[in-house]
Amino acid sequence: MKNLLVPAPVSGEGRIVRQSGGLHRYGHVVLSIEAAPGADLSFIWEVLPDQIPDMFRDAVYRGVRRSFEADAHFGGYSPDGLLIRVVAGSFHETDSNEGSFEMASMEALARALMSLD
Repeated sequence: MKNLLVPAPVSGEGRIVRQSGGLHRYGHVVLSIEAAPGADLSFIWEVLPDQIPDMFRDAVYRGVRRSFEADAHFGGYSPDGLLIRVVAGSFHETDSNEGSFEMASMEALARALMSLD
């Protein structure tokens, strides 16, 4: 597996807003990604609970990790050596759920890493 080279911090934003039938989804995550040589995949949570409630932390982490699974967008890369800062976001009192935050974090990661090209 190849390591991702992140020469300078990059950021990306992911927002999931869906309304179909009775199902509504909302999740918004902004990540900053930087190199952390010699470390495993690391996270720093820099948002307040009024931006993203603590109950969605695991979903954000899961979304980032899932982006590196074999069948995912960055499946050929190792997440080791990356520091992920969760720097901003928002939620909706009734429409936010774990799946929305998982997808939003995957989108934010992809947008950040695609900016490296």
